[in-house]
Amino acid sequence: MATRNKRRSVIVKKKKELDIDITSLLDILVILLVFLLKSYNPSDLKLDLTKNLELPESTSLLHGNQSVTIQVNKSRSVFINNKEIGRIPKTGSNIKFLEKKLKEMKEQGDKELKEFKSKNLSSVDKDLLKSKERSNKQINIVLDQTLSYSDMQKVMHASATAGFPKFKFIVKAGN
Repeated sequence: MATRNKRRSVIVKKKKELDIDITSLLDILVILLVFLLKSYNPSDLKLDLTKNLELPESTSLLHGNQSVTIQVNKSRSVFINNKEIGRIPKTGSNIKFLEKKLKEMKEQGDKELKEFKSKNLSSVDKDLLKSKERSNKQINIVLDQTLSYSDMQKVMHASATAGFPKFKFIVKAGN
């Protein structure tokens, strides 16, 4: 019986808990968390503004996405993806040069979508296809805050007529 007690005491001694210091691990996790939060960008939109363009402010928290971008500055110059294509006339109800250029871009986008759809698609490619289909119907509009409502209406009309029925207005985030 004495040998049995010795065995039990040996077993009890082996079950002793070990203390592990995880302070350095927590420090690393906090640093990674801060880094990831600082590098997070909720929008895929990257935009270079043209000269003479002052954005209006907004309280909305919705973000734009990457699609065709129209910019109109104070002097009423129209840019598509940072390339100047003309100037909005003071008279007249539509902007033919803008409509023509957007129709060309829409046809090119439709052609690319058709080619993309004809390939065997993985699940990641299907998500990319949905994103491309959305951006092929949507347009980002950046207008100077001093422009009139009729100028905005002309840009929207030309965009919708060219095949871009959905609009996102890009503005400065207000406080």
